[in-house]
Amino acid sequence: MNEKDARVAYELARGQGRCSDNHWYLTKKMLRQNGLEITVKNAQFIAELRKVIPRSSIGALGVLQCYQKADELLSKATQPIKGSDVLDMLRTYGAMPHQCTISRWFQPIGGYRRNRLYRPEQLKNVFTSAFLYKAQSSTKLPEAN
Repeated sequence: MNEKDARVAYELARGQGRCSDNHWYLTKKMLRQNGLEITVKNAQFIAELRKVIPRSSIGALGVLQCYQKADELLSKATQPIKGSDVLDMLRTYGAMPHQCTISRWFQPIGGYRRNRLYRPEQLKNVFTSAFLYKAQSSTKLPEAN
């Protein structure tokens, strides 16, 4: 396997046809900056991550860093986490969105319920979205008086 195979896998996973040379260069650079090798598996992972969270004001590198932070946090959890505990965890990290935003984050895993138990691997995208939300809201310009 080489970089050509990784690029083809990335393009197939994206499902948008061939990507530009510049786009692929920036994707490879982002992988390297985060200590990831340019492999088929990593290229597909990035493509899937961009599908889940397609646009962000902090860029793809920020999305990857938020995903890694969520993965690190949830890798410590060995048992399912109760929905109310998930919100408490998000609050401790400074992410306190509106209930509609929380519902949107939980929609791919069957919606949010306070008493439902969620497996840690189900919550990776929820925590990634929360960390992105926090990063984006902290970089907004203050309102003019």
